[in-house]
Amino acid sequence: MTSQLVRKAEAIRIQEHRLKPTLRLKTEDEIVGFIYNQSLVSAFGGNELPSFISAILGRPWKPSRKGFSSWMDWWSIKISKQPVARISREIEGRKDIIATRIFRRTKTFVSSKLWPILDPIVKHHQDLAGRHQILSDMETKILESIETEDSIRTDHLRKKLKLEERENNSRFHRSLHNLESYALIVGVEDPHPEKHLHANIWQTWDKRTRQQGHRSSLSYNEAQERLLVKTVDACVLVLENQIPSWFKWSSDIQEAKQQSLKNGAILKSGRYLVSCKTETVLN
Repeated sequence: MTSQLVRKAEAIRIQEHRLKPTLRLKTEDEIVGFIYNQSLVSAFGGNELPSFISAILGRPWKPSRKGFSSWMDWWSIKISKQPVARISREIEGRKDIIATRIFRRTKTFVSSKLWPILDPIVKHHQDLAGRHQILSDMETKILESIETEDSIRTDHLRKKLKLEERENNSRFHRSLHNLESYALIVGVEDPHPEKHLHANIWQTWDKRTRQQGHRSSLSYNEAQERLLVKTVDACVLVLENQIPSWFKWSSDIQEAKQQSLKNGAILKSGRYLVSCKTETVLN
């Protein structure tokens, strides 16, 4: 039964992640629907989530050590007569989708369907950040500066914080990534940049999501459980020992995992955790 469940999950994953040429996404509307229905989608690939690029290619794709040459697999593809890179920028700028780094600190599209689950988690970490328990001094200064603005572009943020010197590059960008991994801030590439300038426009979670009525009455622990279940559903099949690597709050997600297994919200099959949708197909 265990091997049957895993084989069925692998087959479902191929279908839902669009990992066959006949299933690949061909239009911008299809891509938006894919992200919205899956709730979490990796912007590139190489992890357990459904992949934006893989679904466009109709086969698994992940960045490789070949550098830019591996990106040429999809760089020239047109979707709805537009380059894939432009489609990606338009998607992260939509009102019902955000780009975060909550999953493995990599760029991940999150649809508004998931925001009511993420909201209590973000609020919890906002509280910890306010008590200086999870962020470095630079991260705290960056967050506080973004909070005072409705939105602010990266170069203006650096100027405001007096961090324009090259020696600050690494720490500054590492701090932004860490804030994104908690979803405390959300960035979108400036759609109208100045010549030769590519920069994100930053907002806090609250300002970026406030128009979607995403507020939730879930407790932090309830939100953790639902986030885990939604993530396993999106992945379909995952190695259990990889769960601690998913989110910044790994110790909290372990308790959510045990509770989700106990109440049958996710299934266990040997080394794997499996979405309940697999059991439905088996029956």
